[in-house]
This record gives sequence, structure tokens and C-alpha cells, in this order.
Amino acid sequence: MKRHSVWQKTGAIKTIHLSEQTWSTGSQKKIYADLNQADGFIFVTGTYWDSWGSPLQTFLENVTELEGSATFMGKPAIVLVLNHSVGGKGVLSRLQGVLSTIGCLIPPMSGLVYSWVSEQVVKNNNTKNAQKDLWSLEDLDIILENFKKVLEIEIDWTCWPVDKNDFRKVWLR
Repeated sequence: MKRHSVWQKTGAIKTIHLSEQTWSTGSQKKIYADLNQADGFIFVTGTYWDSWGSPLQTFLENVTELEGSATFMGKPAIVLVLNHSVGGKGVLSRLQGVLSTIGCLIPPMSGLVYSWVSEQVVKNNNTKNAQKDLWSLEDLDIILENFKKVLEIEIDWTCWPVDKNDFRKVWLR
């Protein structure tokens, strides 16, 4: 993130730690307000049993009613996944799919899986050729550059019809 450290210095990035959220009526209103003000989203998650963690799952369940709304519609989202050794690529692909479905724009080259195994390969000077085929922390600059470019795009997106009134209804008993 060498080229994009100015975002942090200027306060352009607001961080919401989902594991610290209680999802009360008051906190949900605050999170919704923050989401509405955002120009784009950076999702960061670990890999837990081939999926994202429960705080992110709770978030996705609680923002279901915002699918296709101005909160997400056409706003770019990038995804960064950490894992120990395996499983992160599946998490990345599935999460990008979910974000696209709720209305986010997924820019090209906008996801990264960084693993402990990759970190070990990078530290080993005898594996230079293998390093080229692994995501590295330097790839964050490319991802953020694409994110920055897509933030400048303005399109009046069309949304499919979404059940806004009864989306939590139990349909199978």
C-alpha cells in the first residue's frame, strides 16, 4: 500500500470491525449510515473452515434488506483474504459473488488471497520463480490502483426487483 498511504493519512478510509458490532437497532443505523456514505468497500477476512468468519456472515445477513439499494448499487468492492495454507481462493470467489449480487461492482484484479505458505515462499530466496505465481503484499498496490480508478466511474445502474417488505419470511416449515 505504498502508493496509497495518503488515503489513511487523510482519513479517506473508515474501518468497521465487524467482530465488535452488536447489531442492535442503534448500531445498525450507524453502520447503515456509514455504508451509505461510502464510495466503495474493502472487505478483509480470514478463512475459517473454507469460509469467511461469523462476523462477516452476520453482516451479510443484516444488510440483506439493502440489496440493490443505493447503499451498494454500483459501488466498487475489493476483497482481501488471509489463510494459513488453503481455502482462501474459494472464500475470495464466493464473497465477490455475494457482493456482486447485492449490487457492488467488482473491478478487475480486485481480490487477493495471502497465506502463511506464500509468506514462507517469499522469505526463501531460492524460490524466486515460485514467488511470481503467488499473490504477494506488493499486489495490494495493483488492487488499490484498480479500486481508485473504478471509484471515478459514474453509471446509473439498473437493479432487478427485490422483495423489500417480506424478505425474512419463513417459506418452508
